[in-house]
Amino acid sequence: DIAMSCSSEATESDRHVHEHGHDGHVCDGHCEHGHDHGEHEKPDEWEEPSLFAYIDLEQCRLLNAQQESADVVLKHPSRLTDRSTWVESDVDEELIVHVQFASAVCVRKICLLGGEEDSCPREMRVWINREDIDFDNARDVPFTQRMEVPNDHRHLIDYKTKYVHFQNVHSLTLFFPSNYGAETTKIYALGFKGDATEYKRHIVEAVYESKPMLADHKTSADAA
Repeated sequence: DIAMSCSSEATESDRHVHEHGHDGHVCDGHCEHGHDHGEHEKPDEWEEPSLFAYIDLEQCRLLNAQQESADVVLKHPSRLTDRSTWVESDVDEELIVHVQFASAVCVRKICLLGGEEDSCPREMRVWINREDIDFDNARDVPFTQRMEVPNDHRHLIDYKTKYVHFQNVHSLTLFFPSNYGAETTKIYALGFKGDATEYKRHIVEAVYESKPMLADHKTSADAA
């Protein structure tokens, strides 16, 4: 039988995570206001496996965004501090990013680089395996986890998930309801760290190998 859970076990602290009655989302023992405090950190390096290769970019989507394609913000680990592309909300500060994975994964951290001039999101609400989230129900449907986002556009920051609740993830929906005062919300990069089984990893590698890669089709200018 093929194991459907991730190879890495949840930590002891993950096993003791409990839930409060704050709209059904996850909260640890230090949380009294329905959200996480101090659950973010500046990464020194990409110390955990990136899930970028498992993202099905063609199936990802943005809601209320000036940009059409999610690949402007869902970036390879080597480009997470690149500010040449970004996603920005359109008619107001609300923004939804739906991330679809090619196979089930376990998500340990969400990485975010916010915008400048108070356009950085103030909070991030996350659902797993809910493709129906939109602006009509995002404030009513219980989320998996809510994270506070500091007003920091200089640093890429990791946000730890409550790992025991982020296993067997096929999709993530991220809702950014507000920012720090700007008319629109801006995010330069989103990334994800976590685990997948060897079986799933082979599937993803086979899918990527079947697609023509840009490096395999260099132009004469590239060769020069």
